[in-house]
Amino acid sequence: MLDELGQKIIKELQDDARQSFREIGRKLKISEGTVRNRVKSLVSSGAMKISAIPNPERLGLNFMCVMCIEVKVGTAEKVEQLLIKSPNVYYLCGCTGNFDIIGVFMFHAPREFDVFVKDVIANIPDITRTSTYVVMHVSRSPWEHSLDVAPLSKI
Repeated sequence: MLDELGQKIIKELQDDARQSFREIGRKLKISEGTVRNRVKSLVSSGAMKISAIPNPERLGLNFMCVMCIEVKVGTAEKVEQLLIKSPNVYYLCGCTGNFDIIGVFMFHAPREFDVFVKDVIANIPDITRTSTYVVMHVSRSPWEHSLDVAPLSKI
């Protein structure tokens, strides 16, 4: 579980990951060393990663879709490993329910998606069925909305 100080440090980094540990410490009224140690601990434990989050739409990736994928029994991991090789795969997970894998895919245009389906999806024999949903608009995204970890830490 993430304590209150860890939540505040993460929030500061979400607001501006380029600010110095000294600046974060000043804002939170703690030492620069405390911030440095906590960030190091959060990163090394895997609780947090510091990285740039590109906005796909601003990069011209204007065609997004969610694809639900059914595969032959026992082949989900193999199919996932084949799919994650594609740069168009933004998010991919194994799941329960009517489908085995759900992914979010990003393309510059519908034509690019068409080529992906023909060249990638159709050439994975373990895929038995797909159902694709075109994203019409995005209401919440990691490139525009930070995850507020404070309420989640109390669950």
